[in-house]
Amino acid sequence: MDDIFNTELGRKILALTKASFKVSDLISDLVFRGKIKEQVIEVYKTFLMFNAEKNHGELLKEINVLDHYFYLGGHLNLIKEEHLKQLQNGFLVFKSHIILAMNENDKSDTGSHKGARLSDERELASGGESLNAKQKKIMEKFSSKDTLKLAEILELFPDISERTIRNELTFLIGLGEITRDGRGNGSFYRLLK
Repeated sequence: MDDIFNTELGRKILALTKASFKVSDLISDLVFRGKIKEQVIEVYKTFLMFNAEKNHGELLKEINVLDHYFYLGGHLNLIKEEHLKQLQNGFLVFKSHIILAMNENDKSDTGSHKGARLSDERELASGGESLNAKQKKIMEKFSSKDTLKLAEILELFPDISERTIRNELTFLIGLGEITRDGRGNGSFYRLLK
């Protein structure tokens, strides 16, 4: 059991679990706080199963549910914006690592079901959606420039929250269209294809 937490992904799930509990402890609404903590435990349990079964799609689905709970908490003003942004970045990094693991498994898998399995997992990661108008607009922006900072992408959508745009970028990362390089304000998104 300890071995799985000595991996990069294991350390990230522990950090994400700890941060999620810390932020949830600050929520005044006890029912909502309880729901978030239950979902944190679901993510943790799914992660433990993930290591045994390598079920990437299910883990991404549970993380997306938790991510949306926090988003709702922010929308209801139950969570401070700076806490929400930190968690959001943590979820983005964690999802990216899972997607990388999916791609590594895809390279090592053989057989005819490989493409279908990866496609199903990516569909789960995105909620089963194809490219929407925002994602297409982001990809069009990459046609004029191979690398973009988040601020440049946000300029395309002045009436849409940063959180929404980050979710769109996570989806595109999951599809293997783009990647995120760097950390914090120095990070940028790069076109892969």
